[in-house]
Amino acid sequence: MKKHYLLISILSISLFCNPQNILTVKAHNQPQIEARHMHLHISDQEINDLIKKGYSKQDIFKAYFIAKHAKEKLDVETVLKVYKQKQSWGATAKYFKVDIEKIKKAHFEKHKQFYEKNKTKIIQYLATYTGKSPSELDKYLKDVDLHFLIVAAAISKKSNTDLSQIIQDKKEGKHLKEIISKKKLDPESVFDEAKNIHKGIHRVIEK
Repeated sequence: MKKHYLLISILSISLFCNPQNILTVKAHNQPQIEARHMHLHISDQEINDLIKKGYSKQDIFKAYFIAKHAKEKLDVETVLKVYKQKQSWGATAKYFKVDIEKIKKAHFEKHKQFYEKNKTKIIQYLATYTGKSPSELDKYLKDVDLHFLIVAAAISKKSNTDLSQIIQDKKEGKHLKEIISKKKLDPESVFDEAKNIHKGIHRVIEK
């Protein structure tokens, strides 16, 4: 359960990061989503209802993150309504007395420890996923971190582009948003693919 929560934490906190380091997720146009959103502590029906009301998947994840870290007990829609009024996630977080920067720092430290602890298994999984050798993937880590490598693997698969080209784009200073745009990909599809990779990694680690 803790590992599963870490997965959703990685994805939720990522949405509050600098655009050059995260996936910008577009609004979800379909009313139905995956049957099981792990560890959100929010029912599938509620998620689908919020999407039908016009909220994007991105905003639902952000609102969930604020609701989870607020001192008072909140539901996701309450946070979304405040955001709709304020039109700023920073102002919304401040309204609920949630220190995003402080939480980001703590979460990234946990994620860094998770990646370091499980690096061998993660590399092995990515080797199978990408068709690259573990030694080749290790070389990429001289230029990017493990989190970016996971996202790059997702971009590589969705765009049918060799992973080395994605790494080269990053080395040349291109932001993640630029790389996704260059490949003419739907950001949400990359987000979902990266999420699937994380799920696969956790299945391997839990064995």
